[in-house]
Amino acid sequence: MNLDFMSLKTTSVAAVKGERHKEKVLERQKAQELEQAVLSERELNPYWKDGGTGLPPEKDEEASVRKVVEDAGLGWLRKSYQRMKEQAEREKRSFEEIVAERYGSVELFQSRLEEAEKAASRKESDHRSGRWRKTDYSQSEKEKKERHVEKATRDEDDRN
Repeated sequence: MNLDFMSLKTTSVAAVKGERHKEKVLERQKAQELEQAVLSERELNPYWKDGGTGLPPEKDEEASVRKVVEDAGLGWLRKSYQRMKEQAEREKRSFEEIVAERYGSVELFQSRLEEAEKAASRKESDHRSGRWRKTDYSQSEKEKKERHVEKATRDEDDRN
């Protein structure tokens, strides 16, 4: 008898399946890379090209975090003032101590409150001054409207 069959390399079924799985994963990755390359060639948004996130890079993170408040924080500061008064009454401590704990000093809190009041009053005056009012029609626009109304009434008369 010949013992050549014993010198053959043997592999288990699990090892064969593992190799096939690795090959499939590699093929998928290659196909995905090829698809991404084709997509990035045609992409018009410069932030999506070359595997980008689609959003422009943030230069100043603080500016992006800062939110615009309509009254410049005046309402928030007034509410804070009211709560500090309530806390002083509740804990039977002086109002100045509590303000100093939260804001450093009463003067700092007063300056913030004044700045917010100025900013809020500027916004209010801008609104009242007519910056946001609808503009009046010019003379030619008024004439066009009048002609349109006259034509509509003529057409209505013709129907009757």
